[in-house]
Amino acid sequence: MRRATLLVIAFFAWIGAFRLIVEAPMIYFMSRSGARFQEIVDTSSTNQVIFVGLASLSFLFFLTQINPVLMVSRSEVFTANLFEEFFYPAFLRGAVTSAILALLFLVLGYYRYVGFFIQSDTPLLAILTLIARFLAIVSMVYVEEFVFRRKLISLLKGKIHPLRVIGITALVFTLTKAFQFHLGWSHLFTLSLLGFSLGLRAYLTNEFGTGAGLLAGFLVATYCVFSIPILGNESQGLLLLKYQIRYDIESPAVRLFTGGSGGLLSSVALQFILIADIGVHFFKNKKIILSSKLAT
Repeated sequence: MRRATLLVIAFFAWIGAFRLIVEAPMIYFMSRSGARFQEIVDTSSTNQVIFVGLASLSFLFFLTQINPVLMVSRSEVFTANLFEEFFYPAFLRGAVTSAILALLFLVLGYYRYVGFFIQSDTPLLAILTLIARFLAIVSMVYVEEFVFRRKLISLLKGKIHPLRVIGITALVFTLTKAFQFHLGWSHLFTLSLLGFSLGLRAYLTNEFGTGAGLLAGFLVATYCVFSIPILGNESQGLLLLKYQIRYDIESPAVRLFTGGSGGLLSSVALQFILIADIGVHFFKNKKIILSSKLAT
């Protein structure tokens, strides 16, 4: 338990310190240049995903080089087999899930199609920014899944009950997102379900690549392809889909079902999918999950 606690504390401390080091100079120079407070806030919010992606990568480098908490080898983090057999197929499934939800809401009229990416006045800069966001999302998800669903579960497995192991990793994952981004209760509830679902998979299969691929594919398709906000961040992707804000007044139930302006991660529809996924995996493996004997 001590090593697991040190790992979580190290991760939170690193993310907080990195955010302070990166954002403080940006805020300082923007304020010196005469930027208004709202412009500074918007710039920081727009690039938050990139900041978190860089922080996650640097933390992984920190673990592999300095090794303050536990031994982490590069071969443990990434292998060709892990990518080809687990991450890549799951990435496609996650992207397809996002596309199905986005197109469903578009057909139902809850979203409207605004335009295509090439309409940007500076296409080269926009393309580079889009690539940076894509890499940041993949880095953020992959590193966090490795830390929580690979290392944290391996440190706790065999010491406490399986349900507690999965619950702890889900809680830490949700708290991490609340620490990194400004999120509402619906968003946090979805993330807790997501953390439990991914933790359940990782506990049963002893690998994190599938969960990392599912989440990375979903977020990349949602954010970089359909321009739907994720984690409180909004930016233009390849296609620009916009939520019909009038439903917030005309039909609040639509906002709950689709997630409204908060995006798919606030959607009750996605929450139902996650609950069903947890239920299926739980009942198929309930003898393992509910076993009083701790797995070694």
